[in-house]
Amino acid sequence: MGRPNRNSPRKGPDSERFWRRFTSLFKSEEQWKKTWTADEIVDYLIEHEARPPSREDAKTYRKRIHGDVEDLIRSSRKRSQHFKWEGDNTVSARTQNSIVEIEQAVADWSARLSSLEKKPLSNSQEWQDILEAWGCMIMNTSISENIRIHPDIGLSWKKFDLQLELKRLAARKSGLRFPEFEPALAMMMIQSGRWSILDLLKHRLEWRRKNNDNPFPSTYESSLEQWADTLSDVDATSALADGRTDLQHLHFVTIDPPDAKDFDDAVCLEEHNSGHTLWVAIADVAHYVTKDSSLDATAQARATSVYLPHAVLPMLPFRLADDLCSLRANVPRLAMVIEMVLDDDNNVVASNAHEAVILVKENLAYEDTLDDDRWNGLFELADSWQADELRLNIQQGEQRPRLHGQNELSIEVKWPNKATKMIETFMVKTNNIVGEMLGKAGASLPWRCHPMPDSIDVRDLNKQLEALDISIKLPEPRSKSKSQDDTDELAGLLGAWAGQDIDLSGLSSSEEKVEVEQYLVNVSAQDARDEMLDGLRQAQEQASALRSSLRRVVDQGLFQLMNRARYDANNIGHFGLNLDAYAHFTSPIRRYPDLIVHRQLKAMLHAKEWVYTDDEMMSLSDHCSQQGRMAQLLEWELVAMALNCHLMNGEDQNWDARIVGLRTPWVFLDLNDDGSMHGRMHLKQLSSKKNLFIDEFGLCLMEELHDGRGESVLLELGQLFPCRIRGLDLWSGRLDLAPV
Repeated sequence: MGRPNRNSPRKGPDSERFWRRFTSLFKSEEQWKKTWTADEIVDYLIEHEARPPSREDAKTYRKRIHGDVEDLIRSSRKRSQHFKWEGDNTVSARTQNSIVEIEQAVADWSARLSSLEKKPLSNSQEWQDILEAWGCMIMNTSISENIRIHPDIGLSWKKFDLQLELKRLAARKSGLRFPEFEPALAMMMIQSGRWSILDLLKHRLEWRRKNNDNPFPSTYESSLEQWADTLSDVDATSALADGRTDLQHLHFVTIDPPDAKDFDDAVCLEEHNSGHTLWVAIADVAHYVTKDSSLDATAQARATSVYLPHAVLPMLPFRLADDLCSLRANVPRLAMVIEMVLDDDNNVVASNAHEAVILVKENLAYEDTLDDDRWNGLFELADSWQADELRLNIQQGEQRPRLHGQNELSIEVKWPNKATKMIETFMVKTNNIVGEMLGKAGASLPWRCHPMPDSIDVRDLNKQLEALDISIKLPEPRSKSKSQDDTDELAGLLGAWAGQDIDLSGLSSSEEKVEVEQYLVNVSAQDARDEMLDGLRQAQEQASALRSSLRRVVDQGLFQLMNRARYDANNIGHFGLNLDAYAHFTSPIRRYPDLIVHRQLKAMLHAKEWVYTDDEMMSLSDHCSQQGRMAQLLEWELVAMALNCHLMNGEDQNWDARIVGLRTPWVFLDLNDDGSMHGRMHLKQLSSKKNLFIDEFGLCLMEELHDGRGESVLLELGQLFPCRIRGLDLWSGRLDLAPV
């Protein structure tokens, strides 16, 4: 035998053996009732136990015994055993009769659990007690006194853990094989009817709140709700007397999803003798939410509204979000309005900002505008702007589950239509114009920045496409900014390669140095952006001619190439939209960065000092980016949970799914082949015996043949693969698949 590992944790004494050793020395009933400290136990043993001959001296012997006793007392606190924890680092010795009772109770529970595994869920008290316990386990709350091994010991006895055994029962009843128990517990709560789908989604949010992983409370502070309820409706006459522009004569309309409640933008195309003007009105939230107020602190902490299948977690109280700041028809509303004067070719030749009073004439759904000739001018304007754009166009279907009542789910796959694209085009233009206005004026802003793809990712995708014999090659992204000429760009590239600054001042440049405004200094140069975007566009066009499996490989590769957009006090431009200056302005009801931009615009209009410093803007940009990412994760997770609830009750459990990713040890599949629903399959589902591996480009799943006969291809990226549901995780939205 080798030497014991000196770094391994100390193993304490066996509780039962030590109990026999200790209680065999008892002389009276009082010693069974006594509460013992570690010192008292050690003293009693040394005094009454005949110590065998040993090489240890008395001091060493006492120290060793004392350590064993302390270990025993600590373990008794965590788990019931032959010594009973009495508090304050003391224990008492259980009697023989009580131990026999407990051992019998453990045997009874083991038999009961075995029997329950064969029984269907029912309304019996036994099952209701267990279901209640399962709910407590998943939410990590105290389990009812109805679930105990024995009144004296609670939930554990030596190596028997009733809570663990109940979790294992849930796993066996559910048939799930996830490594965690929560999916099985959630499945049982839903299947039993103990929880509705609404309960499930609410409990998930609550669980995340308890674990500091959900910064969005589901309710608003009552004091702020009450304050908001006291706000009076808009008095147009008074507002105009305060200097606002009267735009109530314009035919503003809102165009939103049919279930929208917070109408934060309205549009109007005004035809006049000198041409036409597009007016975009945005709810004037900054009028009601003043900087550093209690309401502002709450809105800033949330930073965004979160849209979930069952509810909205709002950034602002209901009275503001759905009423005072909502541009409802036929009631005067305060708005920040951007005026865009257009020439005959629909170019914006002048733009102005107004604090105004408007009167929306109609609240329309997207579908209402599609076959209505009144809006032809709006569609034609949007079409002309879209035709001139060179921007990223990578879209996937979006599953939108909506919960009605407790358990009724409706599922819709949303794709952009002509009306949604029109409104998006107008909002993008508005955000761009406001960004340019404030950027030129020197305002600090939370710029909405989207970096170009990373060079290493582009190279990897090019290698992947080359390995597939696809003749598509993306250009290498360039890091040139607007403030650099070609010589500056070369110096930067050489400096990055050499790991130090390179002085190329001696080289002449064929370009004249172009002076750019300060807010554009770090923005990517237009030619660098155009080159990359044109390469992506050509890749999409070439992919459209490929067979479906290869086309999906290219589409997925381009989609994964994109970096995440973020808020940043340092403007680097928006690559995906191909814009130098982009600042979110059009949704202040649901996004805090838009509210910041509104405040800065008001300061400019009134010739006041900027509301925010550069340092404040850096901190706020980071915070809003972080909150936005967390909101997106919550939305994705709860949508996946709702979809899994829908799948659980569906008849179709089999799919011809598209393989969209191969990364050890998973195969990732697109179930509907439209980007709306994804699952994963572990390589072990294909074979636990074969030697399977994924090639270096993530293109093929290979099997290494025996006897050195080479390799064979089992699966290829982009192919359709018949699969079935293996495991539905209702608790966190995972979907595990297996071959049919």
